[in-house]
Amino acid sequence: MNDGGEKKWQDQWLNTKIDRADDFSSKPKKYVLDMFPYPSGAGLHVGHPEGYAATDIYSRYWRLKGFNVLHPMGWDAFGLPAENYAIKTGTQPQLTTDNNVATFKRQIQSLGFSYDWDREINTTDPKYYKWTQWIFLQLFKKGLAYEATVPINFCPSCLTGLANEEVKDGKCDRCGTSVEKKDLRQWMLKITAYADRLLEGVDKLDWPESIKALQRNWIGRSEGATVKFPISNFQFPIEVYTTRPDTLFGATYMVLSPEHNLLDELKPRITNWEEVQDYIAKAKNKSDLERTELNKDKTGVELKGIKAINPVNGQEIPIWISDYVLASYGTGAIMAVPAHDERDFEFAKKFGLPIIEVIIPERIDKRNPPVAGKEKVERKNVQVIVRNPRTGKILCLHSHKYGWVTFPMGGVGTDEDLLAAAKREVIEETGYRNLINGEVLGGQVRAEYFANHKDVNRVSFTNLVRFDLADEEQIGISEEEKIAENEILWKNPEELTLDFMVHAEMDVWLERIKKGDIAYTDVDNGVMINSEFLNGLVPAEAIGKMIDWLEEKGVGHKAINYKLRDWVFSRQRYWGEPIPLVHCEKCGPPAGGCAIPLNEKDLPLTLPQVEKYEPTGTGESPLATIDEWVNTICPKCGGPAKRETNTMPQWAGSSWYWLRYIDPHNDEAFADQDKLKYWLPVDLYLGGAEHAVLHLLYARFWNMVLFDLGVVPQEEPFAKLINQGLILGEDGEKMSKSRGNVVNPDEIVKDFGADTFRLYEMFMGPLEAMKPWSTKNILGVHRFLNRVWELVPLLSREGLGEVSEGNDKAELEILFNKTIKKVGEDIEAMSYNTAISALMVLVNKFQSAGGINQEQLEKFLIILSPFAPHLAEELWGKLGQVESIFKEKWPEYDASKVIDTEIEMPVQINGKVRAKLKLPANISETEAKAAALSDENVKKYLVGEPKKIIFIKGKLISIVV
Repeated sequence: MNDGGEKKWQDQWLNTKIDRADDFSSKPKKYVLDMFPYPSGAGLHVGHPEGYAATDIYSRYWRLKGFNVLHPMGWDAFGLPAENYAIKTGTQPQLTTDNNVATFKRQIQSLGFSYDWDREINTTDPKYYKWTQWIFLQLFKKGLAYEATVPINFCPSCLTGLANEEVKDGKCDRCGTSVEKKDLRQWMLKITAYADRLLEGVDKLDWPESIKALQRNWIGRSEGATVKFPISNFQFPIEVYTTRPDTLFGATYMVLSPEHNLLDELKPRITNWEEVQDYIAKAKNKSDLERTELNKDKTGVELKGIKAINPVNGQEIPIWISDYVLASYGTGAIMAVPAHDERDFEFAKKFGLPIIEVIIPERIDKRNPPVAGKEKVERKNVQVIVRNPRTGKILCLHSHKYGWVTFPMGGVGTDEDLLAAAKREVIEETGYRNLINGEVLGGQVRAEYFANHKDVNRVSFTNLVRFDLADEEQIGISEEEKIAENEILWKNPEELTLDFMVHAEMDVWLERIKKGDIAYTDVDNGVMINSEFLNGLVPAEAIGKMIDWLEEKGVGHKAINYKLRDWVFSRQRYWGEPIPLVHCEKCGPPAGGCAIPLNEKDLPLTLPQVEKYEPTGTGESPLATIDEWVNTICPKCGGPAKRETNTMPQWAGSSWYWLRYIDPHNDEAFADQDKLKYWLPVDLYLGGAEHAVLHLLYARFWNMVLFDLGVVPQEEPFAKLINQGLILGEDGEKMSKSRGNVVNPDEIVKDFGADTFRLYEMFMGPLEAMKPWSTKNILGVHRFLNRVWELVPLLSREGLGEVSEGNDKAELEILFNKTIKKVGEDIEAMSYNTAISALMVLVNKFQSAGGINQEQLEKFLIILSPFAPHLAEELWGKLGQVESIFKEKWPEYDASKVIDTEIEMPVQINGKVRAKLKLPANISETEAKAAALSDENVKKYLVGEPKKIIFIKGKLISIVV
């Protein structure tokens, strides 16, 4: 079917408004929503319509099922790209946006998507952003919008502030420029006030688990304690938030972020202030990602002249500043516990700071577990890794007497040095005396086991020590060691496995052999040491006990923290919604102006027409230079005032747009309350996973606020969410102009038609999967539609109107009914590729059977119509139908003809499938067992009578011999 034929039906659908949704219909409703697009100048590429095709099939199906379906489309049209284009070319952003919208709309309509175009919205339309401004005023009046000068992410190319969510890998998500930190006056939205509700609501959503996990992680709720560390000779303490107050005895230094507010007050006491000031200046130009990257070299400066005091033991510890601590997390200060944190460990190693282990791994030896009733003896032990640097092999001892393999090991005397004890054990057990490069790896491990050679239960506290063998000179070993019959084995590191070695601690030793001296970060598992009143407790017990102690002593308290930060809700640009506030010095405090909201009756506050759009680069938007717009009257006192010149971010309009679709032409409210109650919540929302945090978190926040205000009926906006996968270029890479792999859907529609395009996108693979485009593979789908076209002539040929009687007809009837059932179920599950496969199989059957009757063809066209609406509509007319196929009902299938009469039943013998039997679907257990035992393939494996025969109806026969 050519493009002209498709255009005919597209025009007819638009003119008859066949896809219009009716408010308050007696039919059941479905609200099916796409994430509306940002209309860029490049137009659509073939990846964009994938989600639109999926929701279109879904919407058409539910209309055929008798539902009242709301399926709208609009334009998320504010944003930097249009403004940047205006700056570059001198074209007004509104004109650029209107042209882009026209291109996108033409392309979308050329694909025959069944949108209710009477509900089209555009975020740049003053009739729309009047209500965006109204919602902002409600946030302002509720205390959820506030003004602050804060260090924000600033893009030096776009010359505007960015929310944390708009920074990817330390770069501006829009232009890719490295982001800087800059103190700017901003409007903020207090999304943190809803952190708990946003987190709790995630569990109730029918969303992909990956998206829910991203939201949980972004909110980042954690429980812990706030702890006060006094500073020597200074009145104010340093407060830190920690999730692990149980590790306080291991805090050996403190780190402040370079932006910490105490630094200025401490300045007179810091003896190396110039060095500190220089470090602060350098840190300011790094992005958060650069500062916190795990692999980066740790930098910092000690604040000389002052010390902090660890409140649990009264010990003085040094205070540093380092850029790996962020002002935005917790209190902007940390207590460093280097034994149990990788960053702290690397920092301590680099600067020679103490490392005190307070949690050690605990192991129970499963091969030789403690024996009840035996004496329990504690011992300090050492395990020794001896490496021959010439071969790379490691020394092991095989005890023939006890049948185990160990490293050299033994007890450590009360005052004995670990290295000395380790060297002594190696000499005693092996005779190797020339050991060099001694090093203690990590900390202790606590293990419990039965020492059968001593007939006691041992509780060992063991350290791992490593030496290199200088040479292979040996001295004679003692008679005691000879009796032990320790055979010396030299093994490659890869041969040292948990099966080979005997130690309960071997998993820990192998990790430390591999990684060397590392922090023990598995702090949820272990036992407390070096921690006075916490010693011997497991961490979960120690956390609660330490919090109680802190509260009792008045040096800390239980606390909850979030990674989520308030939303930076202003941009220093022109092309965005004006913020409906003015600044009035008379109404504000003497030191400066106060923000006064506009009267709601004066909305919308529209953007002025301007000739230049360049950002000022000073932290103000281009609007600040337009005096006739900036200077105004205060709504409160009537005196002179100045308008707010920052504009809203692009995310403002997309944070509530699904509500406006419900009542897009209402001038009295953002939407009628009864219409909202009828349509909400959105039943299905489909869009890209890249919006997991930015849009979806903001949208949930705004909806919750509106719910609290009593103007929307549902706390959560989107009942079900599905993410379509990315369509890659033919080279397997993400489509982009720079790679030259973008495929324009206009060309595909011109060459193959819209139906082929739609069908191929759905046939490529599962909707959620990532898959590469292939213009070559689209030919197979095109040929299928040509075969469908040939069904009408097949119907009209003399003698072929009916399939001949017999097996062919019966088989076709069964397949036909099964296909109706499967396609419907697959559409509801959005498993479109398998639904299309079923349609292809049915068409092949029609052709091989030699004919198709009128009723079958009509029903077939109806179940095909959501996928290929133009072709289905055209063939529907050729069958003499006057009304549109989309006014029909989805066909019912005959339930008696979708039940399998015969099934394939696997037969297992001792767990292995030895035969597959074709059996009646309703076969009894007795009959099934008899059939299995009489099968020749089964008989070959039977010896005597089976011990047991298990029958699982419809699934399996399992024989145990």
